[in-house]
Amino acid sequence: MPANLTPEYHEAERAYRAARSTEEKLACARRMLSVIPKHKGTDRMQGDLKRRIARLKESIERQRKRRGPSYRVKPEGAGQIMLVGPPNAGKSSLLARLTRAEPEVADYPCTTREPLPGMVPYLDTHFQLVDLPPVWREHCESFVYDNVRAADGAALVVDVAGEDPVRDISETMDLLAARHIRLVAPGAPRTGSGPPWADIEAVVVLNQCDRDPDGDLTALVRGMLTIDLPVCTFSAGTGAGAAPLVETLYGMLHVIRIYTKEQGEEPDLDTPYTAPAGCTVKDFAAFVHKDFAVHLKQARVWGSARFDGQAVPRDHVLQDGDIVELEI
Repeated sequence: MPANLTPEYHEAERAYRAARSTEEKLACARRMLSVIPKHKGTDRMQGDLKRRIARLKESIERQRKRRGPSYRVKPEGAGQIMLVGPPNAGKSSLLARLTRAEPEVADYPCTTREPLPGMVPYLDTHFQLVDLPPVWREHCESFVYDNVRAADGAALVVDVAGEDPVRDISETMDLLAARHIRLVAPGAPRTGSGPPWADIEAVVVLNQCDRDPDGDLTALVRGMLTIDLPVCTFSAGTGAGAAPLVETLYGMLHVIRIYTKEQGEEPDLDTPYTAPAGCTVKDFAAFVHKDFAVHLKQARVWGSARFDGQAVPRDHVLQDGDIVELEI
């Protein structure tokens, strides 16, 4: 029986052959298995792909053991944003200004040698900001790309008063693209062709704006940029621009805050859950505990329901700030 392979499969196979790292090959192999037509004519190919995936996973595990400690930062809070950019862009100073982290800050390049996370407070929740070693042509650790690929978003940080911030932005994006990471504007449609490509929402942060008090350099950089990413100005030295920057970074996480309430009790308004925007009551029940969605009898919602405390169906879409009472 002929295989009748689809264009999607052939595209995934080409991406597999072009992949550079074992992780990229694994992502492509999984994509090939997911899009291959499922019939008797492809049974052997499916078996080969499953064995290939198993070998790649074993290879990755062996590599991790040889490398010693992992430099992949575990996400915490409402989401994870990576700080990327060239040397001496002020990423560490930005992290220190927005979080309680205490990175080493110095004038010489490559002060940051491994990822350093910090938690940014916003409203009544927190999200994670991670300072990474610089992305530059001289040298860039592979774990930098791995962390960016897995993040919820990125902030491309450059010194607005540096030698050539426009070139710095372009080179950073080119180096990421060479590892199949595409920075896209928040909310932009995904144009990537799937693995090995990863589309990561990002903003450009023109740092050290206190060195540009008249705004002339900032205006010049904005005028020369040919990319679609939004631009934020910030001063790690004075903290100017912190509030709008934090709001923009949080917006890239696409999460909503949901508060819980037990029957007959006041709602807990101190520690909200942060769930993906667009989640339903059933999604949220499973988010709280994997068994809740199965045993959910009913849910009452204060906020987006027609009236407060209304019993809503499982497919009711929750909104930011809703209070939910789950009856199991």
